[in-house]
Amino acid sequence: MTAPLSIPTAEELRSELTRLFDGAAGPLIITHRGTTLGSFPDNTVRAAVAALRSGTDIVEVDVIRSLDGEYFLFHNGYENKHFASGTDLRTLTAAEIDERSFQWQGERGALRPTRLTDLLEALPDAWLNIDRSWFYWPELLDLLTEVGAVRRLLLKSPPEAAALTALAAHPTPFLYYPIVTSPEEFERVRAVDGLNLIGAEVLAATPDDPYADPAAVTSLAEEFPLVQVNALNLENGARLYLGHDDETAILEDPALGWGPLARSGATAIQTDWPHLLRDYLVTQGLRSAE
Repeated sequence: MTAPLSIPTAEELRSELTRLFDGAAGPLIITHRGTTLGSFPDNTVRAAVAALRSGTDIVEVDVIRSLDGEYFLFHNGYENKHFASGTDLRTLTAAEIDERSFQWQGERGALRPTRLTDLLEALPDAWLNIDRSWFYWPELLDLLTEVGAVRRLLLKSPPEAAALTALAAHPTPFLYYPIVTSPEEFERVRAVDGLNLIGAEVLAATPDDPYADPAAVTSLAEEFPLVQVNALNLENGARLYLGHDDETAILEDPALGWGPLARSGATAIQTDWPHLLRDYLVTQGLRSAE
């Protein structure tokens, strides 16, 4: 007879997050798709391991579902970049996805897409942020609960009604934060009963955007533990936080790229360069050198 699932309470999960913040003693570092240098393609176990060894606190990953219902780490739309083929992986069976290999990183034919369950099994103690997955709720939430991947997992999504409804109705109180552009948008999420809400990822493209004001960010952080800003430079050129980003930090000056993010009032910064960001935060006295 199978033992019943032990589902932690919302308070227990929030306590786990508190311990993570206490250990960091400063802004959390979230690494976008893992550390993807050299032979390490993004959204793979090796990229996640590299991020952890580069000093990240949390590894962010994306999830897709195969035609026959298996989950893989991948950001759809990047098939041609990684596999030299425009075929949408979501239209393939799991067996067909298993046969794909990364073309431009790693030994040709040796690296293949990672199944979500393989990542969870390989790194059971790592904190993960599953970003692009809300299309698959609640089925994916069921799987994550069944495999026991709850205590070190953060879920994120845009404030889409269908996703919020599915998450709020699920019996597992996953740690969750939405991607928002204004306090009004955040309040609409907050009004949804049943969410284990821990904060938000805030976006500000221009100085006129609400969260460009550090007071608005700080106000949110005074009430919720995780308030994230982004240093990412995405392929679409989107300005995620006023143009303060990894490229500026690395090519010009860390004080111009990461400094404003560290002073924004946020409690977490997402980057593609965790080791360099961590070094900067340490030199500024914003993180422990441990």
